[in-house]
Amino acid sequence: MTKQWTFEKLAAANKPSLEKLMRESGSPDIDKLAGLVYCGWNHDAIGKLTGEKFKKGFYKKGSICYGYNETVAQDKRGYTGSWDRLPGASRPFHMGYFRVAYTSGENINASGQYHQSILFNYNIPDNKWYMSFFRLIRDFVVLPNHDDHSLMLGKAFLQLWGNKRIACCYFLLGHPEEIQFMPAHFQS
Repeated sequence: MTKQWTFEKLAAANKPSLEKLMRESGSPDIDKLAGLVYCGWNHDAIGKLTGEKFKKGFYKKGSICYGYNETVAQDKRGYTGSWDRLPGASRPFHMGYFRVAYTSGENINASGQYHQSILFNYNIPDNKWYMSFFRLIRDFVVLPNHDDHSLMLGKAFLQLWGNKRIACCYFLLGHPEEIQFMPAHFQS
């Protein structure tokens, strides 16, 4: 019987276990992500520099799936607690936009490590001005539990030059719910 991972078990897992999952787990179905927003948690200290907790939302525009990040209040309760909007905010703050695609279909050298994953590619025109640093981020994402889209595991990299990447951190996405506030510039 396959081990069933939970958000809490993944949050407590060590790096070798997470890396094994990244290499052996299957790909999410991109079409099943559209219309949902997930609670996110950065597993490693370097990822927590921008905030330990966050949200990622997904939507389709035409035949392409896109995503975005939402800032949330940092309640200092680790992977437990809540993913509430920032105090005083009537709407979430959106930033860090990305295109979602199957890694196998991208012109990207993943060294064969995560060929079965999906890729969140932040190198899109929506990240401009003060958000242009996001264009360096590439996230590889898998399903720890076969065909269970309520939990995803990702590994973030910085794409520096050519196909040279630096691994930054692992992150979790779970507790999906329907999007309530779509970023304004994606509404059409």
